Amino acid sequence: MSNRGFTLIEMLVSVAIFSVVMVVALGALLSLSEANRRAELLSQATNNFNSSIDSMARAIRTGSQYHCGTGTLTAVQDCASTHGTQFAFLPSGATLSSQVVVYKYNSGAGCPNSVAGCILRSQNGGSTFSAITSPDIIITSLKFYVIGAPQGVQTIGSQSLSVQPKVEILIGGYVTVKGGVTSSFNVQTSVTQRLYDL
Repeated sequence: MSNRGFTLIEMLVSVAIFSVVMVVALGALLSLSEANRRAELLSQATNNFNSSIDSMARAIRTGSQYHCGTGTLTAVQDCASTHGTQFAFLPSGATLSSQVVVYKYNSGAGCPNSVAGCILRSQNGGSTFSAITSPDIIITSLKFYVIGAPQGVQTIGSQSLSVQPKVEILIGGYVTVKGGVTSSFNVQTSVTQRLYDL
């Protein structure tokens, strides 16, 4: 009876094949891990953005004296046909002009980490602003359309109709994560004031 084992060449060939299979498997595992990490970062940035927009919508919904566009922030003003990049309102329970909340688009200066664009908020009548979007979110456009702000009235033709003041917000931009992966978005939301400015 002969005790025949593996030859040295057979052992070298099998170790080489095993090594190639392990290198391929490890590369696939690392690729999946990196893709999962990017997906998590993208999800975190998106959640941050959604939270910022929800917070803005809640504050606007309970506010009053809507002002869209430029001019005196305490003057009630629509921008139904042309958009504004700035929106101001008096928050619920506030009575002073120094308590006016302002949201506006900013293309660089004042944005965290000097990103190309962000949404800024002021809670003291426009004296100081801080960003409400994270550095992973690049805002390329922010548009406000306001209808029915002056006394809850909208003029259509020759008729003046009593309407609930409404703000239409359109936001465009993209999310960036490490590794240069980007995902663009366009968000539109409508906010109706809970109480009339009567």
